[in-house]
Amino acid sequence: MATPVGRSRSPRVTFVYPNRRRELAAEVAAGRAPDTTLLGQNHLAELGLDARIHDPGRLLGGPLLRRLLWNLREPVIAWSLASRTDAVFTPLAALLPLAAAARRCPPVVVVNFGLCTIWERSGRARRRLLLASLRAAEAIVCLGRSQRDLLLRQTGLPPESVVTVHLGVDERFFAPRAEEPAERPLLLAVGKDLARDYATFVDAVEGLDVRVELACLPRNLEGIALPPGVRARFVGPLELRELYHEAACVVLPQREEGYPYGSEGGGLTALLEAMASGLPVVASERPVLADYVEHGETALVVPPRRPELLREAIARVIDDRALAASLGSAARRAVEDRFTTRHFAEGIAPVLRAAA
Repeated sequence: MATPVGRSRSPRVTFVYPNRRRELAAEVAAGRAPDTTLLGQNHLAELGLDARIHDPGRLLGGPLLRRLLWNLREPVIAWSLASRTDAVFTPLAALLPLAAAARRCPPVVVVNFGLCTIWERSGRARRRLLLASLRAAEAIVCLGRSQRDLLLRQTGLPPESVVTVHLGVDERFFAPRAEEPAERPLLLAVGKDLARDYATFVDAVEGLDVRVELACLPRNLEGIALPPGVRARFVGPLELRELYHEAACVVLPQREEGYPYGSEGGGLTALLEAMASGLPVVASERPVLADYVEHGETALVVPPRRPELLREAIARVIDDRALAASLGSAARRAVEDRFTTRHFAEGIAPVLRAAA
């Protein structure tokens, strides 16, 4: 329906996630899940944007067929949204921006969840296609300055088309809760990104007088022998929140910069969840973390693949309750001041408004 003369409407923005999100949005509304992975969509109405979710179709068939369909669905999405929105916000960058431009569909804003890593492990033909698609995007949102700098070096894209907006977390869902200290502290490692380094983590914690939980996927532990008493499993959001409440320290062990799997921005969601929960964090150093934590103030950061240094930092946090409390409270303040999903929505709103 056309907008009546003299009346304006809010720009329409459609969020297209890699996986279906409508059910998650319902869980968020019911308070059973955090809104972190909605990427600010649910806050944009307050900022004058009509933001909606478009769920892509389910991928059927075996692994090879699903992999093929993963990219082929992007042109279909572009065409299906041609007359239904003013702009698209998505992590899907392989073909969607290019298809939208060719079809003269609404402009696409891409959020960078690992484009730099994909670029590094791609051959020449795939890089040419990805570059053409990124050039067709209205803008690209990176989650840290280091990620933006790397993408510009790799691609030569116009700097004005690549912006930095820090990721946000649902600070209400992951609010701190006072817990009595346990006799044996719980050490928690979280994350399913392929850049996680659980082998180094297992080496670091062996022999420590702590309980250890890994919230991850079986693929993260292939080839790793877990010591007795270490429990590893995938948990849902409510159970994960309970683990955060019980934990004395959260550890983010990651591979070094340039590791060809996972994402150069990996670990940010788990990092922000732990910070929002008011917990001390020990993390392996990665360039993107410089935008989110300050060593010794909001987290302890150690070089990657150094189990002896990781162990030393964990022991400091476990043995020094004053340090743990200071790190946790400073981390929570940092989230409240800069890293909520509302902050992320405020960061992308002008980008989306300009695109629409």
